Amino acid sequence: MRERREGALAVAVVAVLVALAIGAWLWARRAEPRAREAEWWAQGGWRVNAIVDSGKPLMLTYNLWTASTTAPDTLDVGPVPAGAFDVVDSTLTHELDLENRTTYQLCRLALSVRFPRSYRDQRIGFLVNGGPWKRILPYGRVTCRVIRGAVDWLDVSFASSEIQEPLVMRENVVALQLRNGTKAPVRILGLWQAGDDGISGVRVRVAGTRGVADVRLPFALKPGQTAVLEYVLRPHPGTVEEGLVFQPALVLASGGVQRLEVMPPVVIERSFAPWQRHAAAGIVEFVEAAPS
Repeated sequence: MRERREGALAVAVVAVLVALAIGAWLWARRAEPRAREAEWWAQGGWRVNAIVDSGKPLMLTYNLWTASTTAPDTLDVGPVPAGAFDVVDSTLTHELDLENRTTYQLCRLALSVRFPRSYRDQRIGFLVNGGPWKRILPYGRVTCRVIRGAVDWLDVSFASSEIQEPLVMRENVVALQLRNGTKAPVRILGLWQAGDDGISGVRVRVAGTRGVADVRLPFALKPGQTAVLEYVLRPHPGTVEEGLVFQPALVLASGGVQRLEVMPPVVIERSFAPWQRHAAAGIVEFVEAAPS
């Protein structure tokens, strides 16, 4: 009788072990597509070279891709290191792309960031909370010069569409349209930057009765007059595979007073497609991110 009970117990134990093994195998098979769907990529590797007005946040972008069938409607974003800067505001937009019967989502974060002080090659990141997960993600390196008392003497806009290139090119021609909306002449003395990227070929194109004339700085822009300022941006060596946010300032003088006016940022963004699965500098891949 005892031998029968021991035999039945052994059979039961074997049955339980077999059931557990089968269950684990089925769960693994079930979890495989979920893990693939939960893949995320973050585009780090940015470099910022900016003159920043203390009263105006700097606009940054941060791209996240996912192969998940769902994505958060909002993302909470915090600074890393804490206290290095403030995230004033952030907005999130989604773009869908179908590739090889897999739907990918691009979650594009637009961030308004305020720096309390100037930095030289400071590494920063973001603490991103997506609800079911929370991750510290690297952004890149920031060189910024925070100034106070920046002016708005000129109405400034890009003469053409904003630069968007898959790679930071060796030479990027930037054209800005300037209009003097004040009642006094404004003298344009030059361009000033926070970092050490190359700026060359600075010139002003002015439309007149005899066509378009090219002049060198310094140049006085009369009240109501419009001109186009052009310069060549050459990112310093070693940034070919990085995204770049370049925000210089114009050195201006009017009425015996010299001031800086911050220019709109030039954004040169690298292209990345998660389905290509090739190694890309600055791209951080994470699967099944740690729960928040």
